[in-house]
Parts: sequence; structure tokens; C-alpha cells
Amino acid sequence: MEVRRDPRSFVLFIILLLLLNSPDTPQQSFSAHSRFEETIAEEWAHLSILNTTHYGDFDAAGDKWLNLTGLRDEDGYAWDLLGGVKGRVKEQVRMLLGEKAEAVLEGDLDDYTSLEMYRNISGFVQGEWVRSPLGRVLHPSDINASALNPLNPDFPIAMPEYDRNLTGMGGPIRVHLSETEGRMKTDENRTVSEVTARLVIGDDGSFGGNWWEFMLNGVHFPRFGGVVLTTTSDRFAGIFALPHFQISQNLYSSAQDLLNWTIHDTIERQTNRVYPSWNPWTSTLDGSAESSAMNPHCEFVVYLQEHPVQFQLKPEQNPTNGQIDMGWLEHELRYPTGSPLPRRSALSMSMVGFSPNCGFVIESKGPPEFARSVHTHLAGSKTEEFADKARHGIIAFAVTLSLQLMFLVKQMKETATPSTRNRVSFYTIAMHAMGDGFSFLALIFLHLFLGSSQLPLFTTAFLALFSVVFELRFLMDIWTVQATERMRQDRQQATTATAPGQTSTPTPTPPPPPPSDGTLPLPVTAARGGATTPPIIIPSDGDEPLGNPAQATTTGETDRTPGRAELGALYSRYCLLLIGLFFLTLQFTTVRSTARATYFNIFCFLYLSFWTPQIYRNIMRNCRKALRWDFVLGQSFVRMLPITYFYAVEDNVLFSHTDVRALAVLVGWVWIQILALASQEILGSRFFIREGWAPPAYDYHPILREDEEGATMPIGSTSITSPTSPTSTLHNPDDNSEPDASVPSLSKPGESKERGKKVFDCSICAMDIEVPVIPSGGDGEGAAAAGLGGMILQRRAYMVTPCRHIFHTACLEGWMRYRLQCPNCREILPPL
Repeated sequence: MEVRRDPRSFVLFIILLLLLNSPDTPQQSFSAHSRFEETIAEEWAHLSILNTTHYGDFDAAGDKWLNLTGLRDEDGYAWDLLGGVKGRVKEQVRMLLGEKAEAVLEGDLDDYTSLEMYRNISGFVQGEWVRSPLGRVLHPSDINASALNPLNPDFPIAMPEYDRNLTGMGGPIRVHLSETEGRMKTDENRTVSEVTARLVIGDDGSFGGNWWEFMLNGVHFPRFGGVVLTTTSDRFAGIFALPHFQISQNLYSSAQDLLNWTIHDTIERQTNRVYPSWNPWTSTLDGSAESSAMNPHCEFVVYLQEHPVQFQLKPEQNPTNGQIDMGWLEHELRYPTGSPLPRRSALSMSMVGFSPNCGFVIESKGPPEFARSVHTHLAGSKTEEFADKARHGIIAFAVTLSLQLMFLVKQMKETATPSTRNRVSFYTIAMHAMGDGFSFLALIFLHLFLGSSQLPLFTTAFLALFSVVFELRFLMDIWTVQATERMRQDRQQATTATAPGQTSTPTPTPPPPPPSDGTLPLPVTAARGGATTPPIIIPSDGDEPLGNPAQATTTGETDRTPGRAELGALYSRYCLLLIGLFFLTLQFTTVRSTARATYFNIFCFLYLSFWTPQIYRNIMRNCRKALRWDFVLGQSFVRMLPITYFYAVEDNVLFSHTDVRALAVLVGWVWIQILALASQEILGSRFFIREGWAPPAYDYHPILREDEEGATMPIGSTSITSPTSPTSTLHNPDDNSEPDASVPSLSKPGESKERGKKVFDCSICAMDIEVPVIPSGGDGEGAAAAGLGGMILQRRAYMVTPCRHIFHTACLEGWMRYRLQCPNCREILPPL
């Protein structure tokens, strides 16, 4: 007897694992505390240098250096490239702002409202980068490791290459900017403000398409849209040298004034924290400190320049002065009141990036070096627009889930009997449930990635969970019916199996002699010889006879239907497989681009193979019409919509790369399965399978023949009238007179007026069935050709039972939806 497992023990085991793997409360050792004090003292010293330096004090070409980590002459960084990078940035500013560029850079522009640019650049931009000829190759051996890492000076030299090192000629890049008001710091006149950015950059020239993601900190000049960002680590004091990376005296002064007090406040908060924060400006995503013993990486200094916003105004929207109030536009985007917004260009930026310790210089692809129709530098949208687009996508996905649920409910109503549930493939519905469960988990954690639309995400997740509940209920019903069928087949095989040397023919028991006392004989069910035979009870649903529970126990059978333990194991396996698949997918989101694309292509291909188990079950059971066609077509369409969105739409909410070829393969695979199901319903479930590849199964659509060897004619059939024989009439054969012409001629019972056809009666609908019959003595090859070719569709109009009764196909299929018994003789019928 199977032991039922308590699920609470499994939950406690998972909680114990989480407690064991949870991080301990950080405890500072004496050496760590001493090292933290040294870090704080070094930050105060760097801040003092920032306060006492002036514009032009750092110039590698003029042999001017700063006593900051990474900005000293002995560090070996490629600061000789900074002059050329600044010159390239000035060229981009002049190209975008025209004659106003010099006035903007020096702070002499009187009317900054004439520059139609966003004052808050929170959002994202993405595009392609290309290597600039300004850069040069810098090897790890060129870096002074002893000066940068005195604790382990040989570590960087032993490394073959730096992390984040771009070795190719181009690749994708995406920058997420965050400048939330109330959190970021700015000056009184709103001329400069702090900004953080998350940069995702890939290298097409690396093996497998390597990519990196890291954080940068910097300043934004809202008046003209300039942004300067940098990384900060133990090997590079980027945030303290940020003013010296500016391209004009005015920008240097603004950045220095802002960073003087913002860095001061940050160090004080860093000192007063209960647990130490080693680097508040770290480039790691999780905010952890970058130890000197870690793998060295390339530092970044990034320049961004916002493009002026282009408006497409209608005549009624044209303002009097020809300009749009950007303050009103941003306020309406952030706090919408329903006012119509003018059509405008996307948030666009030009980029120049520079790595001082790796020596490369990169630029965004765009005019004038590249055609505008191909590359437009970096383009994206503001946070408010992205959140609105994400909300619309979530609503669309909720509609697809509602359609899935509607089709599922119709299918569940259609398969409400054991006979119809027996045809449906368990694994087809299980794959649907697995996909909806995966959607539920993804929607639950997606708000961590999007950063917004939490309420629509959770609402849609609940709808996905609702679909999973329905599908699991459907799976339980299917499992119950099909497990009972397997148990019944196992019992039949065990009963019919005989030992060698024994015969399966039962020995008839002679009737008992009549009693000698003159009383009536005992009934046939009475016990003989003192033995008590329990009665056999036939249930009303036509299931197997219910015997004595004690006898069932002795034969090893405890339950007729799957118990709670089996169903509980079914749910446990589903949950474990779903959670394992979800965490495996999360791991593959961080691998190289080629491996990630391969995994998701295989994942989508396997998921969209949900009709393959149904095709296989149709072949093995030789059955048809297991699923409704609106269920097949509807589920295929709505489940392809999200995949089509991520494979075909460029600016999707998950920033996934499009792949139209892979999408074409996936769509073609789904339609191949649908065509296979349609051909099985029209031409037969095994029409494309060679004989012997599938187990034998009864064919309800046989070719009717009148020859004696393969007699498949139904009961009550008669021979076919020869086409050359005269029409039979009703008259006395002993009468020599001619038949009366006024009496109409009648065909023999069971005959049709057409050649090679016969008429039968359907006892379900009481209508005639005209079926083709191969006459006896006909040409074998011609009969085979007629049976396999011309009669392949005509055979689908009738069905012949193993007890040789014939019915209309629609009539018998409708009957077999409820009872697997012959309507005439009540003999058990094989499943359809």
C-alpha cells in the first residue's frame, strides 16, 4: 500500500534550506574595521583635492596630474586620449545646437527655453556603438599594479584580460538614466543635478557575444542636455575627478560646486551607518564593494548629449511663439490630466565613451558618419512613456490569458465524460499549464525589472494563476480517467495470461442434482459445499464489477481510481518542475548572447510543441476528435502572440533582441502540428504511419467487402445486385404470367440503386446509411485502389462496431461520448 506523504515536511525542508543559505549578519572584524577607517580617510583626502583644484589642473598632455587613484602619472592610464575625447564631444554639441553651442558651454545664453530639451532625462536610450580611431590598445602589463593595488600587486598582471573589455568593432548598448526629483540632488537654479545610470553593453566581436551591465554616477546639465558619467572603484576615483572631465570652465565650476557638498553628505552618511558601505558609488548592480582582489575591469567615462525634441504639431496645437513649454509637457507626462499631447520625437542622445585603463574609445552610430535611415545614435523613451507602454502590454497579455481561459472552459465542457476525457492527451494540457504557471512567476517578479506597473502586473498574475487552477483541475480529471483505464488494461492482461501447459478454457460445472426430499432445487447463486461466494455487483456506469475488498487486497489492488496520494504527487511534481524551470531560465538571462538566444529558442520550440503529445495519443489509440477546433486554433493563436511580440517588436518592454527567422520557424512548427491534427481527423489518425509502427487498434471505418475470406459485412447484410441482372419485382415465382407493369419495382432489402453500394439502417437515428461495398470476386488491385483511394473519405461517413453493427459516424460518436457500449447489443466497445 502506498504511503501518503505529508506536504508539510517538504515545506519545512525548503524553509530550512533558505535559512541555512541566508547571509549571516555582517560582523566587522578588527582588520575590516581598520580598513574601513582607511577608506573613509582616503575619501576625505580625495574630497579635499576636489575642493582645492581648478579647471586645467589635470592635463596629461601638459604633464599635470592629480593625487587621485588612477589620475597619477605612475598609474599608467591612457589619459593622453582625454583631450581628443573632449574635442569629439564638443563637435557633437556644435552639430546639435549650432551657433548656440559656445554660449551654452560658457553659460552666456540668456534664453535657455529656446532649447527644446527634457529637463528630467529619466528613461532609457539604446542603439549601437562603434569603436573610434581615437583609442589605442592598452595591455594589463602597462598598468602600474603596485601603485593601484599595494595589497596584491601581481594580481592584475596575472589576469589575461580585463573584465568589460571591448575587443570588437561594435555591439549593442543601452543606458537607463535615473533622475527622480526629490531623491537626486541639484543646485538652487536647477543648472546641474546628480544622475545615476545603468549601462548594458555588448561586444559582437567577443566569443558568443559577451555583454556586461554596471552602474555609473555623474552629473546632468538640464539647460542644454549634457551628461557626464563615470565609474568609481578602488583603482579609479572617478566621482572625485568628475569636474576635471568637463569640456568647459563653466561646466567645471557647476559640477565642482554640486559635488563638493553632495560627496560630503554621502561620506557622512557612510560613516554613520550601522553596517559599513565601502563604496557608495560602486559600479556593481547589487551595491556590493569592489575588492582589490577581484577580477580587474575596465573603467568608463561616458559623455551623453541630448538631442532637441522635434514636434509634429497640428494647426490647432501650434503655439503663438512657435515653441512648446517643456515644463508643461514633462508635468503632463508625470501627472497626466488628460490634455492632448503633441506628437514628438523619441528621447535621443549621442554618446562618446572612454576607458582610461583599457584605452578604447567608442561612439554611438549615427549621422554624419552613418546614414540616418540606418542608425540614429541612441533612441528610447522617458520613464513615464515606458511605463505607459508597459501597462498597455500587460493589459494585452491579460486579454490573451482571458481568451485562453475561455477556450479552456469550452473544452472542459466538451470533454465532460470519461469517454471524451480518455481521448485528450494529458501532456498537452500539462504543457499549457506549465506555460501559464511560468507566466505567473514571471509576472510576480517582473516589477523588479520594470520598476513600475506593479498593480497591473499582480492583477494579470492572478489571472494566470486562475488559468493554472482550471488546467490543473482538468489534468486531475484526465489523469483519473486514464489511470483507471491503465489499471483496467493491466488487470485484463493479467487475467488473460496463462501459464505454459495450461488451457484458458474454463471447465463447465455440472448442475447440482435435484434434492431427494422433493423440495425445489437451490438457486444457481447459492453456496455449494459450505463455501460462500459473494455476489458480483455491476455498477450503473458500466465500469468493472466491484468485488470483495478483501479479495482486492489479496490480488494487490487497493483502489479502483487514483487516490489522494497520487494526485498530491502529481501537483508536487508540477510545482517542482515549474520552479526548477523558472530558476534555470533566470540563470540563462545572464549568460552570453549566443547561448541565451539558443536557450530561449529551444525553450519556445518545446513550449509550442503542445499539440505533439495529442498527435501521438491519436496515433497510439487510433482516435480522432479529441479537441475542439476552436480550442486548437484559439490556443495556438493566443499563445503565439506574446512570443511574436518579443521576437518581432524592436522596442519591447523586456529589451529582447528580435529574431524574425526564429519566429518564422516557430510559427511554421505550430501550423505543422495543426495540419497534422486536421489530417488525422479527415484522413484517419494513422494515415501517415506505416503498418506495424503503432500497436494494433480497432478500426471503426473498415472497407466493407463481400468476399468470404475478409468478411466484414455488418449483421443482416445481403449480397449486392449485379448491374446486368434484371430488376427484381414482387410476384409469385410459380406464376408463369408476366408481371404487371402497373406494380412498381422494388429493390431487394439492403440494396442501393448505384453500383457497389449498399443501404443499412442506423438504429440510433432510424435513418438509412448508404455505404460503398467491394463486391465478391472483384479485381484485387482495383478493389485495393478503390478502398484506399476513392473510398478514403466515404469510409468516414459510417462506423462498424466489433459486434458488426453499423451506424452513422456522427450518431455513434455522439453515443460514445457518454457510453462505450453498442446501442444494439450492449457489448463493450473499444475507445474511440
